[in-house]
Amino acid sequence: MDRETPDERPLVGNDGDWKKEKLEKLEKSKQVQLSALDDLVSVNSLFTIAIFLGLAFASPSQQSLDNRPECSPDVKMEKRLVLYEVVSFACFLLSSLVAKSLKLFINVQDTKEAMHVDRAHEYKVIKPSRGFMILLSVLASTIGVVFLTISMVDVVQIKIGKMSCGIYETRAAVISLCAVVALALVIYLPSTVITILRCMCSR
Repeated sequence: MDRETPDERPLVGNDGDWKKEKLEKLEKSKQVQLSALDDLVSVNSLFTIAIFLGLAFASPSQQSLDNRPECSPDVKMEKRLVLYEVVSFACFLLSSLVAKSLKLFINVQDTKEAMHVDRAHEYKVIKPSRGFMILLSVLASTIGVVFLTISMVDVVQIKIGKMSCGIYETRAAVISLCAVVALALVIYLPSTVITILRCMCSR
């Protein structure tokens, strides 16, 4: 009777170690995803509060702190404020709903059923469909931030006075707001997208 050579013997132990390692990696990745989705929903909630505060300034009775009539807000500016606030709210709502649905899917998914040892070459931390949903949620939140920033510019002009009047405080507030938000998006968006794409392509 022929004896099995060392290379022909089944590596049961190695298969078990591989599965345990991948299961731990997948569980860790799921916890990171859940934490990121929770943070995204929380940030969207804070931005939503800012939206409703901004809508309070869209009133015909609003007067700027500048006494010059030409520096007071007109109806067009207040309508534009409402438009940007509504678009921003829709983006944050889309982002939060996608994040909530994705979080529910991740929670109910059985980790052990999601991975098989005989399909090791197909293993990925984040599947393309899940990565697309995370990316959609991030992009929707980013677009919401852009429209919210534009609406805040109108809020500043309504309270202090139009930028066309050359008011120093208005220009300083608008420039500071745009600069800080732009810096935040430059840091946040590329790093988030690159991280998601790397996780989608990892094996």
